[in-house]
Amino acid sequence: PVSSLTGAGLDDLKRAIIAAAAEVEPRDSHALTRLPIDRVFTMKGFGTVVTGTLVAGTIHREEEMEVFPTGRRVRVRGVQVHGQAADAAVAGQRTALNLAGARTEDLSRGMTAAPPATFSATHRVDVRLRLLSSAPRSLKSRTRVHFHCHTMETVAEIALYGARQLAPGAEAFARLKLPGPALLLPGDRFIIRQFSPVVTIGGGIVLDPAPIPRMPEHEPFLQILAGGNPATMLKARIARRGHKGISMSRLIAETGWSKGLLEVRLDQTLKDAQVVRIGDLLVHAPAMIGLQQFIVSTVAAFHKKNPLVGGIAREALREQVKASSEVFTTSLDLLVREKNIETVGDMVRLPGHGVVMKDEEAESKKKIEDAFASAGLKVPALQEVIAGLRVDKTRAQKLVTLLLRDKVLVKLSDELVFHRSALDALRRLMTLQKRKSSQMDVATFKELTGVSRKYAIPLLEYLDREHVTRRVGDAREIL
Repeated sequence: PVSSLTGAGLDDLKRAIIAAAAEVEPRDSHALTRLPIDRVFTMKGFGTVVTGTLVAGTIHREEEMEVFPTGRRVRVRGVQVHGQAADAAVAGQRTALNLAGARTEDLSRGMTAAPPATFSATHRVDVRLRLLSSAPRSLKSRTRVHFHCHTMETVAEIALYGARQLAPGAEAFARLKLPGPALLLPGDRFIIRQFSPVVTIGGGIVLDPAPIPRMPEHEPFLQILAGGNPATMLKARIARRGHKGISMSRLIAETGWSKGLLEVRLDQTLKDAQVVRIGDLLVHAPAMIGLQQFIVSTVAAFHKKNPLVGGIAREALREQVKASSEVFTTSLDLLVREKNIETVGDMVRLPGHGVVMKDEEAESKKKIEDAFASAGLKVPALQEVIAGLRVDKTRAQKLVTLLLRDKVLVKLSDELVFHRSALDALRRLMTLQKRKSSQMDVATFKELTGVSRKYAIPLLEYLDREHVTRRVGDAREIL
């Protein structure tokens, strides 16, 4: 009790106020800046002005900012703190900003000014919610309420985790669905009021402003976020992304922590190899191990299904395991170093694994090669050769692919396939012809090789591509 007439109790009141103020956690002026806007107006001679209490960070004059949720970029032309002009405002101060790049109709109470290209607005947030013991009734899941956070007010739908309703005085994890985008970050406190009649019924704290849809074991994850241990929270966020990982910029947007602070809080986790860093990407180490095991099993399954193919194409393998290029390359390099996988050109295979052929397949492969080797440049149609084999058409095609991959055969068109020895002999023939004349037309080529126009044109085009000849009008110049 105090008396303004006698002064009784005033000293005790002052001491109580000072003690209470000392217990309040100070705002962080080095954190990422956020200014929830509570007023917007025009001042003569200055233009658009917004005011608010700076909840984090520092705002300097001439700084560029982004207004959420619209994404509009503005420039700070002037700063006032508690009514006095200043070069900067720091967290905790009552702040007014003179903005360039926005009119009063572009801004409104409930918006937030923050650093550009740093945060993301959200429609959904996971929270820890407590219902007041004085609430008139239990809160049912899917109930709509008035949601207040900083200067923002909107309507939200509450979906409770693990319960159909929340009793007065009880706590629960919940997901709030907002009708429009809003900038919310972990640690933001909010109040909920009954939809009608409008009375305060509870409140809580934001845990995750970027929840992943339909993720299993969601409540244990929220328990970690509610626990408040920064390193554990970060590891959990990274683990949720599996082998896809999460970028540093995305972690900044999801946590509201600066890059420097994230580096400090990740330091021990990285040293303990619980998290792997790949460029700007952070990947949970167990997820990387799981991906590597999946790569090996996928290659093994490919060999079993395709015994006539030496290995799986690198890009096809990456698509099958659904990994980003950076994570896949790192995993594959590690598997190669540990000799769990081999790479041959663009092909990936198990160590020492070659093409496994049955007797009739080996016989058919030799028949294909002999058919084209003996034909010289007057080759038979590919389908005719395949039709005369003992193996089915699918396996025959794989044998042809194997010969093409090993460059024993060279395909010039869908129907024309030549043996490498025949094309090598053709190159030597062109060298001899050049001694006589460096110019040659189609008729001369047909006479030299003894082939019809059906073969001559594709062969000449092949020689052009191989830079053995060059077309000049209707003739060829031998290079």
